[in-house]
Amino acid sequence: MHRLLLLCLCLALFGCGREPPWNVVLFTFDTTRADFLGCYGKTSARTPHLDRLAAEGFLFEHAYASNPVTQASHSTILTGVYPMVHGVRDNTFFHLPDERQTLAEMLAAAGYATGAAVGGFPLTREFGTAQGFNFYDDDLTASRSDFRGRPAARRFATWYDERPAGHVNDAILPWLREQRNRPFFVWLHYWDPHEPHIAPAPYGHLFAHDPYQGEIAYADESLGAILRHLESSGERERTLIIMTSDHGEGRSEHREQTHAFLAYDTTIHVPLILWLPDRKGGRRIAERVGTVDIVPTVLDLLGLEVPEELQGRSLVPLIDREEEKEVRDRRPYYSESLSPRLSHGFGELRAFFLGPWKYIHGPRPELFHLGDDPRELNDLAAERPEELRRMEAALQRFLDEHANPEAAQAVYEASDETRRRLAALGYLSAGGDEDRAVAEELRADGEVPQDRVGDINLQGRLRRELGRGGFRQAERTARRLLEHSPGNAFYQASLAAALVGAGELDEAERVVAASEKISEANVGPFLGVAWALFDAGEQQRGVALARRLVDEATNGDSATVLARMLRASGDGEGFEEVVARALELEPEHREVRIELARFLVDEGRLEPAEEELQRLLATYPVDFEVQLDYARLLRAQGRQEQALTRLERLLRLAPGACEGHLERVTLLAASSQQQAAAAAAAEMRASCRDRAVVARADEALERTDHGS
Repeated sequence: MHRLLLLCLCLALFGCGREPPWNVVLFTFDTTRADFLGCYGKTSARTPHLDRLAAEGFLFEHAYASNPVTQASHSTILTGVYPMVHGVRDNTFFHLPDERQTLAEMLAAAGYATGAAVGGFPLTREFGTAQGFNFYDDDLTASRSDFRGRPAARRFATWYDERPAGHVNDAILPWLREQRNRPFFVWLHYWDPHEPHIAPAPYGHLFAHDPYQGEIAYADESLGAILRHLESSGERERTLIIMTSDHGEGRSEHREQTHAFLAYDTTIHVPLILWLPDRKGGRRIAERVGTVDIVPTVLDLLGLEVPEELQGRSLVPLIDREEEKEVRDRRPYYSESLSPRLSHGFGELRAFFLGPWKYIHGPRPELFHLGDDPRELNDLAAERPEELRRMEAALQRFLDEHANPEAAQAVYEASDETRRRLAALGYLSAGGDEDRAVAEELRADGEVPQDRVGDINLQGRLRRELGRGGFRQAERTARRLLEHSPGNAFYQASLAAALVGAGELDEAERVVAASEKISEANVGPFLGVAWALFDAGEQQRGVALARRLVDEATNGDSATVLARMLRASGDGEGFEEVVARALELEPEHREVRIELARFLVDEGRLEPAEEELQRLLATYPVDFEVQLDYARLLRAQGRQEQALTRLERLLRLAPGACEGHLERVTLLAASSQQQAAAAAAAEMRASCRDRAVVARADEALERTDHGS
């Protein structure tokens, strides 16, 4: 009966006697240059699934993104309008407004089931890209745990929280299998080609010389898994498939190692491939197009109304054209890179394509004839001043005609947690313009971004050096950056972290003392200095430094560090004072509440400890740390059997979790269950990679044996 009702609904929506409407699957590969795919001419590429799609479908040779950063570019892909309309101009400090209609909302209104799974932090629902999706999986934490089973701190070398493409597929496939009697729209975002470039096996070995290619190959394999599902479920032959990217990667061309800064084709020329169920493909289309064209093209192909406010065009006429008699690039396209100003305090860049010309407006305008100079190596601004002025005037007219004053609504005050994440990465630290409202005018102020790209490259090197433990190299890089920007909080914090890693605690403490301002950008690494001093036996110095830092930049994270010190040093009164202050600011801060629960257990105040842990369990029902702390509480209450049952359940879910094994061995040994404790210890040795924790379990067994 349920299926019959759904069938009736579909007939009502799409008409009796008509073929069922096409499904739509949109793949977006992050950070993928078009010229690094086999179908775009990269002979060393391993992209068989994309190559097949291109061979059977339609490949657009010259497709351009609207922005070289993830959040802003995807906002254009999903809405069919330029950034000056949807308002998202950079990562993090913008939110796609609810008033801006997405492709998911348009298709949901037409009766489609809509589902998405994303692989990177800039596309989590916090930033507005989830609107219109019935199902939106942006859980990036499931794969991040350390060898003790605890949530793992993000590697310093990464830009954002992420998950691999295979996990993105795992998130969407159960939902996709449930779609039976109505058309579906699925968006899959694969973050993998983004830095740091660490390709999974076997691609890390196959492309040991270039892991960026390996990550693209892995993403292609993951796309292939979805295509196989569509084939096995019988949906492939009625599914429109689109593949594109949000931006490319500099790879040191024009001196830019990554992206998000300059506006050359290395970072805004992207792949665009369409596979259609009812069209014989195998065609390459040379006319210039943009990712802004994806939404109107999809709507046109589905026979749905294309809203007038969309700024892209339908590419169906290009698809239906039997052959290209001439390449017509008379339609203008636009791209921008405002991150240099918004995130770093330099000038901003706007790129404009018209005919064979590309104009980049900024503090130092540039002009390229792409027909003669596709790699943008010969700036003609000085040689062709009349053409330069013509392109500048055309760009200003384009902005005047396309801008929407309501775009300013997209400016967004990021949450404290989000700001701390980005501060730890240096994203808030380089003097960005705090006025993030963008006027659609051609600004020429600020430092020339092309001249400051070296500093951005050094920032990336600094993260990588710290991430792999190259502390002496990181120290030199941080000092070099501080020569250019002496007051930069991120550079100071990175120098302090490098010195701690190198064991230079006195020098690290001097760096903290010399800092004029404690902020979100440096308080975390500076607290690392305080903790290193505390751990090295300088408890008073460590606590004193941590108190100063918390007083100047109090939040849940900083308070947690100080609270742990105070609890470890036996200062219960100081601990409770710090925790109370932190919970006033962030009442639901996970780590602070965990520390409070542990303190209450240590103090023997078991009833309020249980209340605290029950509250945490309600919010974090599968959190390993919370579950382990609750098991410890049960042991303290004398409820050993319940504690053991909970530990057994935890270890089935996380067999390599060392702290869980240690707690089980300790509990069994203390309960005089020597045989069971010995068996648990043997299981621990086979599963736990932390030899220090294994040694503690052996000590617990030895004490029990001697006691007996």
